[in-house]
Amino acid sequence: MAHQHTLQLNDSGSVYRCSGCKEIGYASNYYTCENSDCNYVLHEECAKPIMHAVHPFFQNCTFEFYEKAQEGGFCDACGKDLLGFFYCSRTGDALHPCCLNLKKNISDTLTLCHQVPSDCYLCKKRHVVRNNFEGWSYVVNSSGNSCVHVSCFKDMILHEISLNNNNRSKGRTGSFFKFTGKLAFNVLLDIVTGDITNSISTIFEGISSLFSE
Repeated sequence: MAHQHTLQLNDSGSVYRCSGCKEIGYASNYYTCENSDCNYVLHEECAKPIMHAVHPFFQNCTFEFYEKAQEGGFCDACGKDLLGFFYCSRTGDALHPCCLNLKKNISDTLTLCHQVPSDCYLCKKRHVVRNNFEGWSYVVNSSGNSCVHVSCFKDMILHEISLNNNNRSKGRTGSFFKFTGKLAFNVLLDIVTGDITNSISTIFEGISSLFSE
């Protein structure tokens, strides 16, 4: 990697923008520069890339790690632009490092799916960002086809982070950590970053009722 300073593990749980993939991060473990004057920070997935990675959605296919994406490239999981570190296969499929490492199964409630079986619960659409592009989704196991785009989870995180920062500056905390009063902010973060650090038995309390209304 181009960065010359030594990186050290940080477990403060702060919100940051990864200097590698340029995506927002929020996790218990990430890497920062040992130089206090340097703001370089990396997701754990970006700090320790797998040079030749595989993913169950792509059979007999290997992804190679690259540090600089070409302009116009986008992630096949979330549909968002590739702005830095990414993985790419010989067939042209590309993924953000965090999208490559998304949890396949979250508790007994959600399963990562290569397709979008129905309109997304959040955006009410089948396609995201780009015309005729669906991306990946998390499907609610109990419903069979109720789902949420991975990209919509990311958008919700950015929205909640903004609310978080605004409310902290005003000395308020509380209700903005929940989506529709049922889906916790930390759940969204855990799903998208793949950092499941909370009690798995309580993380998804009430999520099934969210999709049954």
